[in-house]
Amino acid sequence: MATPRNAVRVAGATLLATALLAATPAGAITSENLARLRQDSQFTTEENLRANFDAEDFSVAIADITPTTTPQGAIVSGGLENLAVFGLSSVDSSFTRFTLQPGAHNLAHTHPTASETLFSISGTMDVFFVEANETPRLVQSVLGPESVTVFPEGLIHGERCISDEPCEFISFFNTGDPGVVTVSERFCDLNEEARAAGLFLPQDQVNAICNGLGDNPAPNQPENGQRVLNDGPAPAVLAAQATPTPTPTPARRNNNRRNRRGNNGRSRGRGRRSRRS
Repeated sequence: MATPRNAVRVAGATLLATALLAATPAGAITSENLARLRQDSQFTTEENLRANFDAEDFSVAIADITPTTTPQGAIVSGGLENLAVFGLSSVDSSFTRFTLQPGAHNLAHTHPTASETLFSISGTMDVFFVEANETPRLVQSVLGPESVTVFPEGLIHGERCISDEPCEFISFFNTGDPGVVTVSERFCDLNEEARAAGLFLPQDQVNAICNGLGDNPAPNQPENGQRVLNDGPAPAVLAAQATPTPTPTPARRNNNRRNRRGNNGRSRGRGRRSRRS
């Protein structure tokens, strides 16, 4: 049932249409009258939506968008959140322009509602995505200048600059609102017990790791696995590294293996545990 407001609009449009048709010969509605009919309609057309934008709204200078920067690089994003024209159903797209310094990472992340097409401008990158749990595998390749790769919708992916020169690229998304979930940041939003279970480490060590996370783009990861921030290792990370990790007893280590099998949905590990208990 139509609301009073919609009923008024429909009645108004009907009266306007009747008046226009009476004032013009049959089948001779002018383009001006047709435009008035469309404007007064209860339905909004793409044409009417586009009429809300000036000509300059359909183009954008990337230099005019405020970037997110770290010493490791810069991120410039354009989409529905800051450029409304990208939300039109006839446009429905967005983009991100990245600069990564040599060795820097675009942290592993997902786009919940979009696939991504990445166009490399300069530099050489290590790019990857991870398949879903049902068919786990890492899809990894090296991308040089003027090359293209794709990341399927919703899958974890990322890039690392492996050249001696900065890496620059532009990513295009098939929606104006792709969303982004940075894996490390959102993982650290979990409660302490869930984080510790996810990394199979004591809670204090996982808390120290999460407290020491840097910004994105992030620095390179040295071979020894030590997390390096802009001015050296974070104090919280150093403290975690200085804390000895208890060595599991053989029995505990076997239990850990059984737990992993149980988490994979295999009842065999649970059966063994129940027989020994």
